[in-house]
Amino acid sequence: MKIKNLMKTNSKNKQPMDLLKLTQNLSLAILGSVLSFAAIEVANPGRSDAFVIFNRSGNTLGGGSRWDAAPRTIQGQDRSLDGGLRYSLQGGSYQAYRDLFTWDIVPSVNEFQNAIEAAFNAWTVVDPVSGLGTDLSFVADLETSVIGTGTGGVHPDGAEIDLLASTDATFWNPGNTSPQGESFFYYINDTVTLTSGTENYAGSSAIIGADMTFNNNAGTVYTLDFFRRLLTHEIGHAIGLGDIEGDISANRFIDDNYDGSTSATALATLSNPIAQLIDPLNPAASPFSLFTVPDQDPGVDTPGVDILMESRGLGIAPGNPVTNLSPLVNDDYAGRQFLYPVSSEARFSSEARVDEPTATLGLLALGIIGVRLSTQGKKSKQQRVDTPTRSAIYTK
Repeated sequence: MKIKNLMKTNSKNKQPMDLLKLTQNLSLAILGSVLSFAAIEVANPGRSDAFVIFNRSGNTLGGGSRWDAAPRTIQGQDRSLDGGLRYSLQGGSYQAYRDLFTWDIVPSVNEFQNAIEAAFNAWTVVDPVSGLGTDLSFVADLETSVIGTGTGGVHPDGAEIDLLASTDATFWNPGNTSPQGESFFYYINDTVTLTSGTENYAGSSAIIGADMTFNNNAGTVYTLDFFRRLLTHEIGHAIGLGDIEGDISANRFIDDNYDGSTSATALATLSNPIAQLIDPLNPAASPFSLFTVPDQDPGVDTPGVDILMESRGLGIAPGNPVTNLSPLVNDDYAGRQFLYPVSSEARFSSEARVDEPTATLGLLALGIIGVRLSTQGKKSKQQRVDTPTRSAIYTK
C-alpha cells in the first residue's frame, strides 16, 4: 500500500486557573491536515453531541479513517484492533516517562500509571445513555520501543500508539511553556472491516500508527488531572476523531439537528443523544448532516456544551470537571459509535483492546493523559498483510 496522506491536529491546553476560559485562536491547514488546540473552558453542566471524523468522502458521511477490526499485518507488525491497540511510552517505563515532565505535585509511579490507564479506559466504557458498548481496547506494550521523529509529527514504526515528549514539535518551539500536545496518525488508502462486521467498508482508510507528543520544555508544569484529560482528548484523535470547532472543522461537524439560531436552540440540539441513531452496518446511512458550529455562543461555547473533543477546552466544565474519569459525553460516544459501530443488542465490557495502525499519517489533537487499559484475546481471523511503500509525508 502506498502512503498517501498526512493529517494533523494540535491542541494547546492551559492549566485551569480560577475557572477562567483560556483560549488562543489557532488553526492551520498543512498537507490536508487539521490543527486544533485546547484550552480550559468553563461551562454549565450539560452533555452535548455531534462529532468530526477525518478523511470523509467529499461532502458525504462516507469514508473516514479507522483502525481495522480485521487482523492486519504491516511489515511484520500487527496493525489493527485485533487483540487491542498497543501503546508504549518514551523511556520504556511509567517512571521514565513521568520524569520527562515537570509537575505541580510529582505523582507516584502508580498514580501516573493509573492516570494513563484511565485515559485509555475512558474510550472503552459503555455509553450510559444509549447503552452501547465498544469493541475498542488498549494494552500497554512497554517492551516495544517508541520510535518518533524527535520534533513531533509521526513515525510509522514503534507501537500502534507511541507516547512521547519533546521541547520542539510541529506546534511549539523550544522555550514554549504551555502544557500542550500534538497527535498524528498514519493511514493507508485501503478499506477496513468495521467492528460491526461490515467488510471492505466503502471509502474507508486504515489507520496504522499514531504518535502523541507532549510539551516538556523547562517551565511547562502539568497537574496529573490535566495531563490525564489532555491525553484522553488526544486518544480520541488517535482513533480517528477530529476537533469540533468550526474554524478548525468547517462543514465537518456531524449531527442530526444542530440549530445555532439562539443559545437555547444550540444547547437543545447539542445535548440530544444520537449514538443510537447510527446504522452499525453502514454509518454513512445514518440520518445525519454536516454543519459548521462556531467557537462561540450560540455554538461550541454555549453554556452546557462540554464536549471532550473540543480543542479549546477539552470539555472541562462544572458538569465535566477535570477530575472526571469518564469525560466522554453524548457527542464523543456518538463519534466512537460512528467509527467503531456495535449493534444495540451487543453489550461489551469496558475492556480496552489493542489495535495496530500503519501507513498514512493523520494528525490528532492535543489531549490530557489518564488511562486504564485491559486486553481482549485475539480473534481467529485470517490476517491481511500489507507492505506499504515509504514516502515523505511530514514537513514542519
